[in-house]
Amino acid sequence: MKTKTKRWSALLAGILLILTALPVFAEEGAQTLLPAMALPEATGGAFADITLEEDPLVGPHGGNYLRTIDGTKIASGYADPSITVVIGQGRFNKTNYIYARIKIANPNQLRFAMAEDSLEKNKTTIGSKLAKRVNAVISINGVLEADYKFKGPVVKDGNWLRPDPVNPKASLEKWKKQEARDTLVIDKKGDMHILREETWGDVIDRIKAMGDEVANAFVFGPALILDGERQKVEYERGLSTTKPAQRVALCQMGELEYMIITSEGPEDPGSTGLKLWEFAELLETFGEIQQAYNLDGGSSSTLNFKKGNSNWGKINCPKNNSERPLRDIIYFADAWIPNKK
Repeated sequence: MKTKTKRWSALLAGILLILTALPVFAEEGAQTLLPAMALPEATGGAFADITLEEDPLVGPHGGNYLRTIDGTKIASGYADPSITVVIGQGRFNKTNYIYARIKIANPNQLRFAMAEDSLEKNKTTIGSKLAKRVNAVISINGVLEADYKFKGPVVKDGNWLRPDPVNPKASLEKWKKQEARDTLVIDKKGDMHILREETWGDVIDRIKAMGDEVANAFVFGPALILDGERQKVEYERGLSTTKPAQRVALCQMGELEYMIITSEGPEDPGSTGLKLWEFAELLETFGEIQQAYNLDGGSSSTLNFKKGNSNWGKINCPKNNSERPLRDIIYFADAWIPNKK
């Protein structure tokens, strides 16, 4: 047991060396992407049976959080054999941003949770409370807060929520012909696919063509980076694309490796906020993002992670603690059960 403890301590010491260079909001233009941490060796415990349908809620474990960011109560990372997280920050176009680089062992650790398991009800809750309910290691706001505007197709845990496969509404065919938005599909391997089709019917056909490989699918967008290339941001449609604002995106870097990035807005001291095309430019500067999907920004922008003495709290926009109630979150779950001491 002492050997395993020493091995674990040595690993955490190595991780801390990576994090010692973490800046307190870097100077303008100094974009730095911290390297991903390798998953620690699986010793002294066991992997939980986490499936697409069920999260066993085994973590996170308090002793696995890494040191706090200088001058704040925000933890700078998390590490166990099922998930690693590194928190970084910087400054771009007179705006502060915070990001998280995440690696997981099991694709089912990337999950989608709703305040109410129905699209017909508009129940909301504070993002940190929803994250606590599902024992998230780290989470961001999802897409359903704006769902009343877009009403795109939704798949959760492999099950269609819209259109209803059992009792479709009479207006279904009319809806299928409406102009579509960029749609995010996450498959059962944990890979992100951004569908750019003309109508909802086309989107549904594409999703159905993927068959049983679809884990989750939802609509907000647009795509910011597609197959490694920054996209031209064109559509407005309720997104305030030309207005400086808080922004948030979910990105994939590689196999089971992701990044969440959030930027501050004009309501946050010291930041002017980013227009949507500027946010896409920021993502491009990191150079390693393969897919990046825009999520609901403004005051809905919420990144929850270790803060103070609580396991969950909003860490983006640290000088502005306001939180808007959310209908859903996208989160990363723990899947490691350590041995009891």
